[in-house]
Amino acid sequence: MNFKFGVGGPSRLLKSQTKPSAEFQTKPLSPELVERCAKDFKFKYRSTLCKIRADPLNPASTVQFKDMYTNLFLQEEHGTEKRLLDYNDILDLKVNGEFPKRILVQGEAGAGKTTFCAKIAWDWIEGMYFSHFVWVLIVPLREFKQHTIGEIAKSYLAKSNPATVSQITAYIQSNPDKVFIAFDGLDEVPGRIMKTESHQSQPTDQMQLQPTQPSATSSEACGSLSETGDIGLVDILCSDQLASCPVLVTTRPWRAVEIRSDCDLMRHYTFIHVEGFNRENLSVYIHKYFPKDEDLANQLIQFTSENDVISENMAHYPIYVAMLCLMWKELDKQKLKEMKSLKTFSQIFKDVIAFLKEHYAQKEVKKVGSPSLLTYLKQIDQLLEPIAKQALNGLLENTLVFGEDDFDKCPESEYTACRVGILSQDDRISVDMDTHKRNSHVQLPVFFPHKLFQEYMAGVHLASLYESDRNEFNRLIEQVVLPREEEFRYLLYFTVSQNQSIATHVMKSMLQGINMNIAKSASQGQLDFIVDLAFESQDPDVAALVRDRVSSEEIELTIDTDMTAHTLAGYAFIGPFVQHI
Repeated sequence: MNFKFGVGGPSRLLKSQTKPSAEFQTKPLSPELVERCAKDFKFKYRSTLCKIRADPLNPASTVQFKDMYTNLFLQEEHGTEKRLLDYNDILDLKVNGEFPKRILVQGEAGAGKTTFCAKIAWDWIEGMYFSHFVWVLIVPLREFKQHTIGEIAKSYLAKSNPATVSQITAYIQSNPDKVFIAFDGLDEVPGRIMKTESHQSQPTDQMQLQPTQPSATSSEACGSLSETGDIGLVDILCSDQLASCPVLVTTRPWRAVEIRSDCDLMRHYTFIHVEGFNRENLSVYIHKYFPKDEDLANQLIQFTSENDVISENMAHYPIYVAMLCLMWKELDKQKLKEMKSLKTFSQIFKDVIAFLKEHYAQKEVKKVGSPSLLTYLKQIDQLLEPIAKQALNGLLENTLVFGEDDFDKCPESEYTACRVGILSQDDRISVDMDTHKRNSHVQLPVFFPHKLFQEYMAGVHLASLYESDRNEFNRLIEQVVLPREEEFRYLLYFTVSQNQSIATHVMKSMLQGINMNIAKSASQGQLDFIVDLAFESQDPDVAALVRDRVSSEEIELTIDTDMTAHTLAGYAFIGPFVQHI
């Protein structure tokens, strides 16, 4: 599974270079230039987005997309029900007889949303599905949240391509049915999606996705939009612009609520769920991971099927399967035996991080188990502390791509984190010559291989504050994290898993903050989240806290088929007090 997602950072996003009159009088793109742009887009995707690593943490292990890609389990919302959707049938979706113009694809962290976008790009490149579109634009929102669609498309072109931002924008406006746009990661940008008429009243620091008519401040950040006539991303998401252009948006579930709760906005969208792998796809992926060792692949498949916790909680998520494959290939028999006891998302991340550190340390200190190796591992832990702090700061600010200057106070930490595999640095960005001349040092984006890695490291740092700065810990938990608990679900998982005292402290805060006497549906949803968190803590005292609260309030709980396997495992962990199934 590819961990290093994205189509390259915004290294060549251009500001307006001509006056308004010149921009608006620019000639339309010729058919030859339209085709040239398409070829540049395809080259960009082929060399970045559609490269999959056989070893998810080794940049040199890239394989062809078709050799590693495995179909995902998709479902389409049909009224109040969900029904199976084959990827090959996506373009046959119909809303009132036509292909939907806005599609929201939601899935949990690590379920394969970005890989789904890469598949669309690959099929367009190969002339398969989506081939009837002249252009397919894949936009990783974490990298382009302050830019416009014309600027983003321009940044994908070769330096020698003369197409301008305004020409690109004009082509999309004139040919909306020939362009397919996929925005990946709506949950990875701050601010709210709003209708155009509300834009002016929204403070710019809360509105990172650019509308067409920005304030002066946001104009300075991404070029003068009024000069280019370019289209902001918010206007596309709201269908205020390019209403007849098909647009797909991926997000984690918590952010989908914003669209679902807006009646005007929701009517523009049809909804798809990415559920990761089913049992058949899991087997296919594992065999692709071990193409030359069928026995090893079969052993891992058997392990995942026999371990109920892994089978139900982790095997659906490509990112966890990739990490299991990595460890299954590298670990000795004793470590594999220990791996069979994994129960939670936090445990597998803890094991993966430990594996990465040991794997790196053993390159420097060969003797396994020696005092010098243990000392070196402690040094790595110390070097990673500033990385964990930056991970938390970035997560709270919704910063998922960093510049090298973000680590200028800890360059050795950045270097070590990149060598270990906890950070990645994009060295494939092509840099515009004019930009290079203006800057003596060209910034290369630095990022975590997946947002979950950032959330795990952020959890490590947040947990450390419990001992080093209790006031700051309490402030962050009570004023920042818990009020946005759905957004910070995985941060909370990874934080409470670090320490039993922390888990108890956080659980008491959560239990004090809920009212179980409110409407049953709300109460059940709140308790499901608490149960998930208790399960990640694996702390019997935390389980007892939840159990005692439910018993004291005589709450009748219902377990239904909509609950995730993780939540069901949580209820089993808490204790046998469920009244209805």
